[in-house]
Amino acid sequence: MGGRVYSIDSLRAIAMTMVIAQHSGLLPFGWTGVWLFYVISGFVISRNFIEENATADLRPSAHYLSFLVRRTFRIIPPYVAYILLCMIAALIINLPPQAREIPYLATFTYNWRMIFSLQEQSPIFGHLWTISVEEQFYLFFPWVILLLRRDVTIRALLAIVALGPIFRFLLAQYLSASFPSDPGRISFGVYASSLGQFDAFALGSLLAHFESNIRKSPHIARRMMWLAIVVGTFYAITYACLNALAGARGIDVIRNIISGIAFGEKREVFVYIAVDLGAAAIVAGAIAGWKVFKFLEHPKLVSVGQASYSGYLLHPLTLIVIHKITPSTGIAGSIAFKLIIFCVAWICTVAVARASYTMFERHFIRYGHLISNRILAKSRHGQPAASTAAVVASGRSSESV
Repeated sequence: MGGRVYSIDSLRAIAMTMVIAQHSGLLPFGWTGVWLFYVISGFVISRNFIEENATADLRPSAHYLSFLVRRTFRIIPPYVAYILLCMIAALIINLPPQAREIPYLATFTYNWRMIFSLQEQSPIFGHLWTISVEEQFYLFFPWVILLLRRDVTIRALLAIVALGPIFRFLLAQYLSASFPSDPGRISFGVYASSLGQFDAFALGSLLAHFESNIRKSPHIARRMMWLAIVVGTFYAITYACLNALAGARGIDVIRNIISGIAFGEKREVFVYIAVDLGAAAIVAGAIAGWKVFKFLEHPKLVSVGQASYSGYLLHPLTLIVIHKITPSTGIAGSIAFKLIIFCVAWICTVAVARASYTMFERHFIRYGHLISNRILAKSRHGQPAASTAAVVASGRSSESV
C-alpha cells in the first residue's frame, strides 16, 4: 500500500458539499453523500488495520484499544463542541429546548431515538444520527479484521454486504407493523438504521483489502463503475415503470426513486444497493488513480476534505442562522435564492471548519496518536518502544483524520 490517498480527502469534501446542497434545497439526492462517507470510513479504517497488522506483531486487544483512542480524540472534541455551541445558539435564536436529546447523543444511540421517537426531530441535531451509525460501526467491526484471517475476513465482509438488504427488508416489515399509516417513518427507519447500512462500510473495507489489486489492475475499478451504472439504471427504470403503472404522470414518474425517503414496492430495501455500489465505484476510481479524478488531488480541495467532519457537524446550524438573518422576499423559494443560500452556507461552514481543524481538532488528533503509539509500543513483543512507535506512525498516514 502507498501512503495517504489525498483524493479520498477530496471525496469527503464532495460528500459534505452534496449534503449542504440538499439541505439548501438544491440537490434532492445530496443525501447519498452520507453513503459516500460510509464507504470511505470502511476503506480508511480497514486500510489502517491492514497496514498495522503487516508491520507489527500486536495483541488484538491493544490494537483495538489504540484504534478507539485515535477515534475518540478525532470524533469527540468537535462533536462535544458542536453540541455545546448548539445549546447556546438555541437560547440566542429562540429554538425549541434541545436538552432531552443529550442522553442519546452522548451514548451514540441517536439514530434509534429518531427512528422510534414520536417527537419532532431537532433542526440542529437531526443530522447527528449519522455519527451514531459510524460509532456503532466502530464498536464491533474492527474485531472482524483483528480476529479473523484475511480470507475469512473477506468472506465475512461479503456476508455483511449480502445481509444488508435482508436486514432492511426485515426492519421495514417490523416498522410497517408498528407504524402502518406512516410510510415516512418506515422509510426513515431503514434510512437511519445502523445494521441496515453496514453493507456500505463493508464495501469500503473490501476495497481496502483489494487496494493493491485495484492499483495494479485499474480495469477492476472500471468494471465496478459499469456494474454500478447497470444496477443503478436497472433500479431506476424498474421503479419508474412501477410509478407509471401506479398512475404517475410527468415528473411524478421519477419521484421517490433515488430518494432518502424511498418507500413502497421494496424500494427502501434496494435503493441502497445502487447507492452503495456507486459510492464504492467512485472510491475505487480514486484508488486506481483515474485521470478524471486528478482534480481531486488539488491541495485546496484536500484541505476542505480534511475539515469535512467539522463542516458536516456545523452546516445545519450555519443554514439556520443564515435563514434567521435573511429577510423574507418574494424570491425566497426560487432556485437563485437557494443557490445564494448554499454558496454563503458553504463558504461560512468551510471557513469555520478549517479554523476548527487547524486551531482545535489537530491538537487532539496528534495527542490521540501519541497515546495510541504508546499502547502499541507496550504490546509489541521484542521490539523497542521507540521503533514500534515509528513503525505504527508510518502506517498512520492512511488513517481518516
